[in-house]
Amino acid sequence: MDSFIPPALRRQRNHRRLTLEAVSGATGMSQQHLSEIESGKRDPRLSSIERIAEAMGLSVMLVPEHMAPEIRRYIATQGRVYTTPFCHGPLVRVMTPDYEAHRCPRSPHPPAPKPSSLPMA
Repeated sequence: MDSFIPPALRRQRNHRRLTLEAVSGATGMSQQHLSEIESGKRDPRLSSIERIAEAMGLSVMLVPEHMAPEIRRYIATQGRVYTTPFCHGPLVRVMTPDYEAHRCPRSPHPPAPKPSSLPMA
């Protein structure tokens, strides 16, 4: 099986410091079966992936194919990059620690003000 899901499951389990034994107990699947799924030796059913994800506090989502690259980029950057098609080209907003937003270079609109420059109500 050639999929990004098995290594992602293992990565998430290790990141959460969960053992195969703990996930096995939460899912009702054997440790051997889980190990084979994570190593790509078994092609799991969607219901199995959902049970494993739920045991680790994750959700499984199906997204339109055209949105997948942006969502993967968002996840890979831990939410620091947001893309949207409102510009006639790719619009990328990078949220920095001071919330400064970068905008589409062709947009006539100025970037959003920093929260510190907004009047207090």
